[in-house]
Amino acid sequence: MSAGAVRVGRGVTVVGVAGLVVLAGGWLLLDAGPLRTAVVWAAVAALAGCVVALTGTVLRAGRVTPARGYELALDAVRAPAPGTGTALPAVLHGSRWPWARVTAVALAVPTALVLFCTLGAGTPDRGAVAGRIADADFVIKELPVVAVGGVERAGSSSRASSEADYTVRLPAPHGGAAVPATFRAEVHRGVRQVGDTLPVAYVPQRPDLGAVGADTRSAVEAQLAGRTLPYGTAAVAGVLWGVAALAAFCVGTAVTGPPRGGRRVGKDWTALRATVAGVAEHVERPTGDDARTGADTGTDAGTGADAGAGSGSGSGKGSARYACLMLHTDTGDVPLRLAASHRRAAPLLTGAAGWLLWKPAGPRGKVPADFVADDGWQLPGRLPAAEAARIAAARTPDAFTVDTARHTRLLELGSHWARTVPAGVLLGAAVSVVAAGALVLPVDGGWRAWTAVAGAVAPLLCWMTTGLFGAPRATTPAAPVEAGPAA
Repeated sequence: MSAGAVRVGRGVTVVGVAGLVVLAGGWLLLDAGPLRTAVVWAAVAALAGCVVALTGTVLRAGRVTPARGYELALDAVRAPAPGTGTALPAVLHGSRWPWARVTAVALAVPTALVLFCTLGAGTPDRGAVAGRIADADFVIKELPVVAVGGVERAGSSSRASSEADYTVRLPAPHGGAAVPATFRAEVHRGVRQVGDTLPVAYVPQRPDLGAVGADTRSAVEAQLAGRTLPYGTAAVAGVLWGVAALAAFCVGTAVTGPPRGGRRVGKDWTALRATVAGVAEHVERPTGDDARTGADTGTDAGTGADAGAGSGSGSGKGSARYACLMLHTDTGDVPLRLAASHRRAAPLLTGAAGWLLWKPAGPRGKVPADFVADDGWQLPGRLPAAEAARIAAARTPDAFTVDTARHTRLLELGSHWARTVPAGVLLGAAVSVVAAGALVLPVDGGWRAWTAVAGAVAPLLCWMTTGLFGAPRATTPAAPVEAGPAA
């Protein structure tokens, strides 16, 4: 079941985010018609399948704490120790899924907000009259309003948005008396009065087909095309969505580093024998600071350093403070930054011996590094570039042996996340999918805005009310966490 949970987690990571993106993009950008219907319902079905898959995994295998999920990941890759020796694996595994998971979460949140905003605000269908007019040889002209009725204001102000039934007179095709036509339109500021003009679409040769209108020409064109939002509004939403997607990519890269492919260990690599000592806080000062590049505060990662980098008072302007896995080596203690919770990982990994190896890179940022344990697993991480430079300057490179017959297993500490999802989050996700399915139906009404709000906040609200109280207790006691001094 361990491997099955990993596969389910990866599948949901890909299919779930793709479903959100396709559903939001299809609803926002496509015209009404069979294509949009097929796209949005396929996306809703994919999201429902993700919720069912996660629920089935939790019910079959049982929910575990995040700490227990780390234990399962380590148990799955641990192998009998081959002995310390001096041999290194010739090839290191690539590491892409940690980046994919973080980026997926960072992208899913703004996408869900864009989705439910557009689902609640958009018109689900262009209607029968607009469809008949769009299929004929229509024109859009400014026509005066001759009657107003059925006014509904969105607020008490006289300038609040409103909906009303507007009546105009359509010119007869061959002279004669004009044909009255009534349509319901939304006006963003106030109510149009008799004598005011509105952009109106109609068929000159068939005034009996009726008319559609709005307060702007672009809104009329969008209504005829069956688009959920006017072109200008959809463009603004698309730009904001694109900015959020770029930010999500940057967040994933900042937290986990760029995705790594498989790499071959060469003679230009640096390799150190190392032992995991625990977790400690590392302070990284700006390049060029005369102070040493690391400092230990004597605290563990549970103080908030696990969440990422931040400014440290007293450590120099622009310094970064974050938790790291501390490794004892013959050059001193070396901080290894993981794409995981150091607080949960340290009790499991403390005492493990193996090789820390990396390929020298530039003087800035963090260098991709891997800890290859003697019992067969490979843990990807990042080493501060200043630490890598210090080690290179402090020691003479040792000759090491590469064994092409030695193989390792990649340790992904967050790979069993599918078994750690709280019941409240699953319930909220199910409510959100049902809400999205209801909103893509071609039915309009005042209920749409409230349904969109419910779909957007359901996962958080359900988690707050049920997930916190239904969390399972840890099945194994946590080992003491050591805090070694940072180099």
